[in-house]
Amino acid sequence: MSLAVKYRPKNFNEHIGQEHIVKALKRALREKRISQAYLFSGPRGVGKTTTARILAKALNCESFNDIIENPCGTCSSCKDIENSRHIDVIEIDGASNRGIDEVRQIRENVKFLPVRGRYKVYIIDEVHMLTIEAFNALLKTLEEPPKHVVFIFATTDPQKIPPTVISRLQRYDFKPISIFEIVQRMNEIIRIENIEIEEKAIEEIARRSEGSLRDALVLLDQMRMFCDGRITYKDVLNILGSIEREKLENLLKEIFSRNVNKALSILNDILQKNVSILDFIREFNEFLFDVFKEVLENRRKDYKKEDLMLILNLALEMESSIRYSITPKMWLEFFISKMCFMPKTIEIMNILENYNIVYKKSENEVKEDKPLTLKDKLLDYFEKQNPIILGLISSSEILEEENKIKFLFNSEYTYNSAKEYIDEIKKALNLLYNYKEVEILMKEVNPIVEKLINELGLVREES
Repeated sequence: MSLAVKYRPKNFNEHIGQEHIVKALKRALREKRISQAYLFSGPRGVGKTTTARILAKALNCESFNDIIENPCGTCSSCKDIENSRHIDVIEIDGASNRGIDEVRQIRENVKFLPVRGRYKVYIIDEVHMLTIEAFNALLKTLEEPPKHVVFIFATTDPQKIPPTVISRLQRYDFKPISIFEIVQRMNEIIRIENIEIEEKAIEEIARRSEGSLRDALVLLDQMRMFCDGRITYKDVLNILGSIEREKLENLLKEIFSRNVNKALSILNDILQKNVSILDFIREFNEFLFDVFKEVLENRRKDYKKEDLMLILNLALEMESSIRYSITPKMWLEFFISKMCFMPKTIEIMNILENYNIVYKKSENEVKEDKPLTLKDKLLDYFEKQNPIILGLISSSEILEEENKIKFLFNSEYTYNSAKEYIDEIKKALNLLYNYKEVEILMKEVNPIVEKLINELGLVREES
């Protein structure tokens, strides 16, 4: 017996990775609020059909006088449901029984009371494969089903089910099982089965299963058949065609070093070890995204997030371009070379820092700045005294020298206006700081810098 079948959960307590669904179903059973029709949707191997069987057991468990939130798993009813031979629990493959005739047969049979259990349960797997006519034939039965019947539909593609059908179902979305939970469950099974395997190999199997516990156990079975004695990490890589993270790290390092020859050499070395081009692209893109997340979370500092975004964008373009190419290896080498020549990002502020330019601050940021400058105090003073001088001071650059203040203006108009109000400015300065001399000057203007200031919304930082 395969490990996936042997260690299939027998009750809700053994179920892993779908706590939100288990909690909801157990509460519904405990409070006797049973829906007449359920839809279990989600990726393969995450427990949809298993959950349907456990629910059927809970509805028909013979160890108790009524439905129970967690079936015993030991009575004859639970065992028969587990082995797919209970007369009142009917499992149907939607892919091979997809026509209107099969649905008509179901409609006729639901009229009859259950022979042995409390409920007659119909589990239809891959229900999205039914024809439109078959779905239409089911509508009336789903809308007004007999009280003794429960329908449980399982699907990996709920988008293909008509909305009129989905609206009549209580839907539960199953999520991929985390790598941590898969590794934890595999370790339990490995201890029971006395399998010798490296911890790193377990993690690689869990990663390759893509959230499917069933796939992970199938792969573990495959490894056990292939390896004599201890299962090593290298065995797993060889059989599954996986790539060592160290090689992907080296490849990314050479890409950022712009060393095309070394990058292509590492690529060819990887492809020679039982790795298909599509598998390489998938693993490389996953690796890039993992690195990007690590940089975002400040867990590594060796790459800039902006540079990784450019590489990731090119990697996604590579994936879509190569998938249907008749010369995939040539295009793969082209894209890796293109990544090597990708220009690095430069922050605009690094270019402008020599010109003493910064982004405009918000009012809140300005209020938080401490202490207040001479210009801030002048603005506060003239806000109440003279709005014209307030505008002139706001547009000026102020330089403080020993017992002397210089006001620098960009335009001739503001320069001439300021000269007209020089006496009032002197009066304010004497009042605030006891300055004796004030000088009004025109500022030298760099046209290129001024254009950058206007187009990018920048302002000069005060000296």
